[in-house]
Amino acid sequence: MRPALFWLTPALLLCACTPILSGPVSALPDVTATLTIPDPEHLRVVVMGDQGTGTEVQKRVAAAMETVCAAQGCDLGVGLGDNFYPAGPKQATSPLFKTRFADVYSPLKIPFLMVAGNHDQSGIFGGDGTDARGAEAEVAYSKLNPQWVMPGRTYRATLQPGPGGTLAEFFAMDTSPLAAYLPGLRADEWPGGPWDAAQRAWLTQSMQGSPARWKLVLGHHPLFSNAKHGDAGTYDGLPFAFQRGDAVHALYGLACGKADLLLSGHDHALQVFAPQPECPGTWTAVSGAAGKTEGGKVGHRPAAAGFYGQPGFLWLDVTPQTLTLQTYTVAADGVPVLAATQDIRKTVN
Repeated sequence: MRPALFWLTPALLLCACTPILSGPVSALPDVTATLTIPDPEHLRVVVMGDQGTGTEVQKRVAAAMETVCAAQGCDLGVGLGDNFYPAGPKQATSPLFKTRFADVYSPLKIPFLMVAGNHDQSGIFGGDGTDARGAEAEVAYSKLNPQWVMPGRTYRATLQPGPGGTLAEFFAMDTSPLAAYLPGLRADEWPGGPWDAAQRAWLTQSMQGSPARWKLVLGHHPLFSNAKHGDAGTYDGLPFAFQRGDAVHALYGLACGKADLLLSGHDHALQVFAPQPECPGTWTAVSGAAGKTEGGKVGHRPAAAGFYGQPGFLWLDVTPQTLTLQTYTVAADGVPVLAATQDIRKTVN
């Protein structure tokens, strides 16, 4: 159900439809994390999203992730946002960081690249995406716990080069201000405003300058989804551009044909899409079922894999020639089930 506060007042909504564009655009800092793995020519990544419920489901999926990592290996984790429900803390010292992350995922003994979701940036009500202080608290927490890698709201993480060069680089985006359910508390971060323009410029420049063989973009909101929220630009069937994710669609559009894979959460499902006509050359995947599940399939976009109403996660195996994407659902007894496998291949230079 949509929160009643979607429809606060016509004046408030009209204000949100007209972003402030005046003034110079300040460039975002190019914040970078460098990752070292045992074999720079082979990367294994476990990918979760929307996990921060503190429920039995979150703990069951975390234990299943640990099982897969023990069997197949994991060098790195990715957390795709909504790290806390119903709302994220505003201070890095909040005990929620311990109970919803450290206690649950420290047994995996790998670092996690984290991005913030709309629930993490709650302001007036849980999930409204209006208060960036939640994301800033998560950035601050990365200085307290090295397992939580988030040096900025927008950042890139690159593998240390090996004999064949840099195997992979990750580009982490903050999409929550671009699809908030109410106008954000910071007008300069509204869609179409200076912060939006700066993040787009950063993504374009960072991807152009990347020598990595595989480029992966991370963001909370999906570009494509057949689940409840739907595709960027049509989220939840909402009428206003700032709510329905027009700016998210435009941001991801900059990566189409340049990134190999775009990973997101937000919808509590597991989905994999081959390159679409609207985004040629780039695979997309949704991993938003690591803490809760809801609803079934709504959209009709052709998908390489789609699982709804089941908790789970993704696992990636990356070599210079192939990125293998495995989808795992997690049964009620906690056993991970390999539900789908997809190989994405690169031509050897």
